Amino acid sequence: MKLPRVQRIRRGDKVLCYHRPTGTRLPDLPETHPEFIAAWARAEATVPDYAPKLDKGSVAMMVRNVRASKRWKGLSTTYKVSLRFHLERIEGAHGTLPVKGLREKHIAADLATLDPNPANASLKCWRLIFAQAKVDNVIETDPSLGIKKAQTKSPGHAAWSQHDVDRFREHWRPGTRQRAAFELLAWTGARVSDAATMCRSHIASDGLLSFRQQKTGGLAHVPWTSPLPAWARAWETEREEVRAIVMATAGFTLLETSLGKSRTVKGLSNFITAAAVAAGITGKTPHGLRKYRLSAIAESGGSAHAIMAWGGHASLAEAEAYTRAASRKAVVIGAEQEQNAVNELKNTSKR
Repeated sequence: MKLPRVQRIRRGDKVLCYHRPTGTRLPDLPETHPEFIAAWARAEATVPDYAPKLDKGSVAMMVRNVRASKRWKGLSTTYKVSLRFHLERIEGAHGTLPVKGLREKHIAADLATLDPNPANASLKCWRLIFAQAKVDNVIETDPSLGIKKAQTKSPGHAAWSQHDVDRFREHWRPGTRQRAAFELLAWTGARVSDAATMCRSHIASDGLLSFRQQKTGGLAHVPWTSPLPAWARAWETEREEVRAIVMATAGFTLLETSLGKSRTVKGLSNFITAAAVAAGITGKTPHGLRKYRLSAIAESGGSAHAIMAWGGHASLAEAEAYTRAASRKAVVIGAEQEQNAVNELKNTSKR
């Protein structure tokens, strides 16, 4: 999805980008790069508001108030770009309607015209609109709360299995940049968008690697040199190996290219995916490593709050999904098999 109001001018083999309303020159980076998006957002913020006056309590007015709210400003730039597309669709289609007159059936009818993924994104935006309307004392109850998310065909990113992890490590030995990128993602459970910009300054004096996530703005805390919690003590050998492998190739950012440049989000994602295919692993994405680590926390006895802290989740419900899955596995696994699984995890950590 391309950003709106960007003028693209080709000069030889380069494409120069400008913010059309202000004429601001944008960085020579991919349009999905966080620095490009941030520069675009700053330029957007300087555009005078020539919008016509809106009826108080209308959908269009609530959309405008949402984008001026503290809640909106607290969201990451990348997430705001995604939501803005759907807010503009809602405003264009229903902007003149009074929010007070909307009912669940009206929102359901709007979402029914969309495919599952955009419908779920639009439902988030409708809830932002109604939350703002409650703050503005336009309504008392949110009519969208009874609407469930649409079922999507895709099951999402599959978690890497221990077999996948072992296979990758066997193929990509310590000292390779593929192994370093893999180990950082597999240990931290970070999204690619956060791992690409992770640097030494994220490691605090208390031994925690802490970073604020670009997607949600949530703060994640990962033990780097600090003591591990009781449920993770079997991972100490693995962690020592992770640190040695990652820091051996780290520059200012932890996952630089061989030319000493920071990796782009898309570049890092493609880098890991290609390395996985080379190792004979198909159907697994970098995001699956996040699920691998958070599932491992749950299966090792870590609480939902521990998963929230490590993964930077915004809500307890998201973290509890991992503990529920771990509980289901524990119900059907016998004591002997459970001990074998623990021993296998310890042996894996020692490799």
